[in-house]
Amino acid sequence: MVPVIDLGRCSECRGCIEIAPEVFRYNDQTGLMEVIDLPAYPADKVAEAIRFCPEDCIAWERVDGGGGD
Repeated sequence: MVPVIDLGRCSECRGCIEIAPEVFRYNDQTGLMEVIDLPAYPADKVAEAIRFCPEDCIAWERVDGGGGD
């Protein structure tokens, strides 16, 4: 599972960065929030970011292992 941000709903408040700077960042070049590529994500920190997101735009997404068609 990886955290994802629905950029269409994100208000760029950067609250997720305050909660989990090791997971989320703001890209100054694109002007968008991003999830940092990590081998594993701290579930407690991501859950807290999800809980406190004012736009409810952060969620967990299942990642396909790549073993199927």
